[in-house]
Amino acid sequence: MLNFFRVVPKNRKIRVNKSNGLLYSNPPTSKRVIFYFGNILFLGAIIYGGYLYAPFLKAFYNYKFIKTETKVETIGEQKIEIQQSDEFFIQIPKILAFSKVIENVSPFDQAEYLKVLKQNLIAHSKNSDSPGSGIGRMTYIFAHSSIREIEDVRNNPVFYLLGELELNDDIFIKYHGQEYKYRVYDKKVVKANQVEFLNYRDENKELLILQTCWPIGTDWNRLLIFAELTT
Repeated sequence: MLNFFRVVPKNRKIRVNKSNGLLYSNPPTSKRVIFYFGNILFLGAIIYGGYLYAPFLKAFYNYKFIKTETKVETIGEQKIEIQQSDEFFIQIPKILAFSKVIENVSPFDQAEYLKVLKQNLIAHSKNSDSPGSGIGRMTYIFAHSSIREIEDVRNNPVFYLLGELELNDDIFIKYHGQEYKYRVYDKKVVKANQVEFLNYRDENKELLILQTCWPIGTDWNRLLIFAELTT
């Protein structure tokens, strides 16, 4: 492994040709400088990449290996911590996601929604309905907007693992003292400019749509999770 970072590896093969002699020579000082400078850039890129994606790696590790419960009040089948002054929460047990939701945020006002998302909170679209509004209504909740600055990928990791959700997975909402249980029935990847789902409705169901950027760490597409109210 260390040989990769040495301009002259300790273990090297030397080929001898009868007509040309020794087919190896030590590089000059200029090439050594370029080589070591390249090593510094390479290692720096690895370290910075690890720094940027540390929240995602932590979330993925907890999802795969930890799955502990450290909360104090119950939503669904898991315990969560709730402050009395807060009134809107989302919890997704499968991916260990839990967050306060900020109500009535404009999905078209970048300054407004980034102010929320950069606090590692989730935003509720003001163009959609509130949970429990009834059949034919839809609640739209979005997070993880990694768009303007490269370090935005570190912000708002709550929905990083949204892609792990599958058919019939549960999502819980607590809204103004009422608990609502939704069940996943579909998911889609759409283009960033496909905003028609912000106004999507189904006359036979009360819906919940969750949105995050996709793939993780980019703003190329949007991942949408569709769930219907069950209780």
